[in-house]
Amino acid sequence: MTRMHGPRWGAAPSLLALAALLAACGGTTTHSTPTRSGTATASASPVGTASPSATAVRVTPIAGFEAASVTFVSSQDGWVLGTVGGSLALARTQDGGTTWTSVTPPPTAFYTGSGSTGVSGIRFANQQDGWAYGYDLFATQNGGASWTQVALPGVNASSGATPIQELETSAGSVDAVITGTSGFLIDTATVSSNTWTTSPTTVPYGAGPVPDAQLALQGSSGWVVENDRMVAGGARLQSGSWSTWTPPCTTTGGPAVLVPSSAENLFAACSQGIWASGPESVRAYVSTTAGLSFTELASALPFTSAQVGTYSDSPPAAASPSTSVLAVGDGGDILASFDDGSTWSTTYDGAASSSLDYVGFTTSTQGVAIEASTTSSLGTLLMTRDGGHTWAAVTI
Repeated sequence: MTRMHGPRWGAAPSLLALAALLAACGGTTTHSTPTRSGTATASASPVGTASPSATAVRVTPIAGFEAASVTFVSSQDGWVLGTVGGSLALARTQDGGTTWTSVTPPPTAFYTGSGSTGVSGIRFANQQDGWAYGYDLFATQNGGASWTQVALPGVNASSGATPIQELETSAGSVDAVITGTSGFLIDTATVSSNTWTTSPTTVPYGAGPVPDAQLALQGSSGWVVENDRMVAGGARLQSGSWSTWTPPCTTTGGPAVLVPSSAENLFAACSQGIWASGPESVRAYVSTTAGLSFTELASALPFTSAQVGTYSDSPPAAASPSTSVLAVGDGGDILASFDDGSTWSTTYDGAASSSLDYVGFTTSTQGVAIEASTTSSLGTLLMTRDGGHTWAAVTI
């Protein structure tokens, strides 16, 4: 599952947050933050649950907290980045989302897509090492008690696109896709270091007006897809190095989103016919060769619109906690399949003016989603504790 990443402010508003995880091998990443696949990150839980002694836990909400990004490193430890009264805010839980405390956010603003400062996404690799990113990058090595601003090599802040498109961590490393002078660059560091290096592999910008990159990591494997109205290019991580890669759906007239379920198994959802002749539809493709080849599934996916975005893809909202369960954001709703995608049902009915900006699972039963306003990409945390069958809003 991917996303939660910070909002893609350079892109047009999303009409469909789309993607799905197909865990063909049943493997799960060893990290539960959004790892190289973005598969398990997420947080929050119902407020006021009972303690083991049956004494009610008194929870004092952080007044006015609106969530933008979430990351979990275990079923217990997680952080949520957002705002309070328009100012950047950060909350932490150490009991699986039952209670939350305010912690010191990076000394910057919330990045809204305009201006020349701020962050909108959060990722942690473990209880100590984490990053807040967007226009700027801040790092912590003490669980968020203090933050250091980091300058990424090669970043071009004058391009008009979000300088740090996406950031993910897995297998002891952290990768960031950044806007360069003539294309997207990929910077990498070890989780405990602020020394970053730039891969020689560049993903050139497409011919459309708003280039947009998605980063997916799983174990030691990784993929980048660039959408600019249509799929324009990509990169693939194998054996510690990034190389040029051709993603699926480069000729089908629309953007694609990628969600790996293991280092070898990769699911792609492609919007087709938007910028090419033919009927509009959303098709699914599966690879068991780490993206070297794909097989198209027989049926189109049952979503309300084939169009992921007018000019580019918006980060996907999708997750899979097991080999047969898929949870996908469709507008403000969550659609789920519990039989490998054969049939679908709506497990969360969101507001008409909202979108599912993130769906993720920390364990096979515990997951979280962010239901955000379509105008601000700030909103509410949702929690499931039954593997995606039901979801409930959570107060931070």
